[in-house]
Amino acid sequence: MKCRFYVWMLLLPFLAFGQKVDQSWVDSLLHALPKMKDDTAKVNQLNKITLHYIDTDSTKSFHYATKGLELSKKLKWKEGISNSNFCLGTFYDAHLKYDKALAYFNQALQTENQGIISKSLQSISVIYTNVSNYSKAIDYCFRALKIDEASGNKIGIAKITANLGSIYYGMKDYDKALRYLNKSAKMYEAIGNINELAWVYRNTAAVYNSLDQLQKALFYYKKADALSKKSKNKALQARILSGIALVYYNLEDYEKAIDNSRLSLKATNHRTEDLQTIAFCRGLLGDSYIEKAKSNPNNKILLDSALFNLNEAIKFHKQLNCTRDLVYDFTSLTKIHKLKGDYKRALISYETSTLYKDSIFNSNNKETIQNLEDKRAIELRDNQIKISKLQLESKEKQKQYLILGLLLLGIIGGLLWYQNRNRRKTNLKLQALNKDLDQSNKVKTRMLGILNHDLRSPVNSFIHFIQFQKHSPDILDAETKERIENDTIHSAKNLLNAMEDILLWTKNQMENFEPEPKTVSVNSLFDDTRNHFESEEKVKITFENSGNIQIYTDENYLKTIIRNLTGNAIKALNQVQNPTIIWKAWEENNQTFLSITDNGPGGTQGKFKALYDETEVVGIQSGLGLHLIRDLAKAIHCEILVKTKPNQGTSFILKFK
Repeated sequence: MKCRFYVWMLLLPFLAFGQKVDQSWVDSLLHALPKMKDDTAKVNQLNKITLHYIDTDSTKSFHYATKGLELSKKLKWKEGISNSNFCLGTFYDAHLKYDKALAYFNQALQTENQGIISKSLQSISVIYTNVSNYSKAIDYCFRALKIDEASGNKIGIAKITANLGSIYYGMKDYDKALRYLNKSAKMYEAIGNINELAWVYRNTAAVYNSLDQLQKALFYYKKADALSKKSKNKALQARILSGIALVYYNLEDYEKAIDNSRLSLKATNHRTEDLQTIAFCRGLLGDSYIEKAKSNPNNKILLDSALFNLNEAIKFHKQLNCTRDLVYDFTSLTKIHKLKGDYKRALISYETSTLYKDSIFNSNNKETIQNLEDKRAIELRDNQIKISKLQLESKEKQKQYLILGLLLLGIIGGLLWYQNRNRRKTNLKLQALNKDLDQSNKVKTRMLGILNHDLRSPVNSFIHFIQFQKHSPDILDAETKERIENDTIHSAKNLLNAMEDILLWTKNQMENFEPEPKTVSVNSLFDDTRNHFESEEKVKITFENSGNIQIYTDENYLKTIIRNLTGNAIKALNQVQNPTIIWKAWEENNQTFLSITDNGPGGTQGKFKALYDETEVVGIQSGLGLHLIRDLAKAIHCEILVKTKPNQGTSFILKFK
């Protein structure tokens, strides 16, 4: 959609130097005109009336402009002739007849009046902007800027700055466009010219629309709309509302697009001088109804509304001779006939759009050839024409060779780029594999360290006991033998549990292994722990769960964490009188907590570093326990807090999210 209306969004305000005035003031000028003498004052009066009617009545505008030029020539007043030529150039510019407009603006430059020269240069710059000749547009713009800066004309500087913003917009250099438009807006705010400020906001909105920053575009269009209402400039308001409608169309809010298009049409008051806005809105209405009809193709009202508005757009675009817009109109018309199932008319519309496309191509070629022939007729003789043809053919061949060379370079460059990209991808894969291998080595090293530390001690106990039994069985009395046997059995049980934990921990390190959470009763966890340590007679273990709390987590992971914390606490209470361990469960602020507290010797936070630092291999007494707790807790998203002080016991708090 934006491509269809891109040229429209680029167009600058055609009444670039006119001000919105009260009709009563114009009526007073008209009333006084017949009584005036044929002098320079009357020429100025005619030119003022011309600029006023450009936007409202083209016939009157052209009439008074012609009268002003005739009187200026009669008086042989050079400044008046230039000013009248400027007014006629403005008239033809407003009606998109750029060739005639340029001719009059260039004649307007034949004066010593720097104000008229500056205005004419600006107008020429606007025309070159609209025909996408941006190098000339910038050149004329800066020539005008130099004049106004020398004279200190703030309004002129603000206008030129705004035009530069539009030029860079046409060049799709949106950053520079916004920079110049913002600068112009600040100038107009300081001057207090709300009419021109509204135009600047409208063009700023067009830039953001092209950047697909639609909310910003809408923001500036609405600011422009508020100013246009304040200045009571209906023509300006109509164009701003059409821009708002386009933004809503791009936002796919077709109802608002339709509403604002209708408001724009209402603001135009169906003036023939603003046919471009009318045609634009009719086309936008047609496309909006088409989009609505796509989701409801059987809705005859939507399709009929789309058809009516597009036919209106076609009618006005034919009057304006806007061939490019007619291409889009008939393309949209093709969509309507397809939705209606009238494929015969759809084909006719498609063929018509194709004819208009061809006419654009042929027209462009025709104009180019005509321009070349005119130049040759003026500048060259018959024999020079032949030489020029040969030179052109030679240049064309050179151009073809150059294009071929650039194409080959492009292909070679593309192959090199493709090869380089594949090499980068391969290197990234190798880096990822190396990283995985490095991680695997770290896991293996950590596991070997744990095995070395935690399994070596109980195995040594077995070996020593067996050696005693084998070589010196008589040394041990019955009581000592029974105690060692009990210790060995206890070590064997712990070894078995440790091996089970190692297997689970190793499985956790494997790729794609994930916990399997489910709702678990805390009572069942406490019962499992009570049964696991029921042979422990020296330490009193109590469990508190008054709220019958349940936790959503992996049961096996959490059981292993609880058993390891309990086992570590029992070991810490080895030399403590009345050893006690308390397990608690509670809920607070929609979070579940489990804690284990012992009355052991306590310690410092550094003692439990293995719970937080993955580089630590050795933990308290059993490095396996702390590492296993750390890794398993991380896997089930459980946070572990430690509270401990020397000689004041230790508490571990499990916090579940």
